[in-house]
Amino acid sequence: MGSSSSKEKKHHFRRKHKNREPEHEPEVSEPQGLQIVPAPERDEEGRPVRHKEYDLNRNNLNKALHYVAEFLHGKSQNVTIIAVGGAVNTIFLRTRNVTHDVDFFNGHISHDAALADLLRQAATNAAARSSVPLGGNWLNNSTVLFMSEALQIELTDAAVAQDEVIFQEPGLRVLAAPWGYAICAKLERMGKSNRREYDLKDAAIYLRRHILKHDNRPVSAAEIEEWGRHYKIQCSRAAIQELANEYHETYNAVGVTF
Repeated sequence: MGSSSSKEKKHHFRRKHKNREPEHEPEVSEPQGLQIVPAPERDEEGRPVRHKEYDLNRNNLNKALHYVAEFLHGKSQNVTIIAVGGAVNTIFLRTRNVTHDVDFFNGHISHDAALADLLRQAATNAAARSSVPLGGNWLNNSTVLFMSEALQIELTDAAVAQDEVIFQEPGLRVLAAPWGYAICAKLERMGKSNRREYDLKDAAIYLRRHILKHDNRPVSAAEIEEWGRHYKIQCSRAAIQELANEYHETYNAVGVTF
C-alpha cells in the first residue's frame, strides 16, 4: 500500500476537467475522455435518466462521505475533491438545513477513468450502507460539463490553497471551492430567471468567508467584476450593489467598496 501523501499528490496534479451549479439538466454525452460521476444513463427511448433526489441534512451527508472515505481508503486511495453549491452551505457553513447532493470537481483527476470508477463504486457503496435514501446522483461531478479544463485546474489549485475543509478522513478530503468563484456564480444567477431566494444570502456569506481569509479587508466592486471577467461569469453592477447592501445589513460592516 502506497503512502497517503504520495497518493494525494498523484491525484492533485494529474491534469483533467470540472464547474458550477448547473442551470439545466446537462446532456449525457460528454467531451472525449471526461469522466462523469455517476456514469451517464439513458432510458429505452434515449432520454437522460433523472435520478430521484432526497433532502439530505448535515448528518446524512457526513455519514455518506464517511462511507466514501472508508471505501477509498480500503483501496489505498486518498482523494481530494472540491465541493460547490448546497453541500458547502449545509455541511460547512451550516446556513442551510438540507441539500440534495454533493456537487464536486477536481481538475487534476477528471480524465482519470480508473479513479472515476472508484468514486462511482464508493458512491454506490455509500448509498447501499446509508440508513436514509441518498439517490443515485447524491455524489456527482456534472458541474464539470460547464467548465474548461484550464479553469477546473486553476480552481482546484486555488481551493487547495484556500484550505476550507468541509470533510476530511483517511481516503477522502472535501474542500470548498474558492469563495471568489462561488460569489460570482451566485451573482450571475441573481440576474437570471432561475434566481433562487437564497442566492443573495449565500453570496453575502461567501463574501464574509473571503473577507475573513483576507485580513478582514472589503472587496471593491471593480475586483468582483474582474473575477467575473476572468471566470467568464456575468457579475452585473446591480447584483454587486445588492450584495453590498445585504452584507452591510447582515454583518453591520462594509463588504464591498465602490
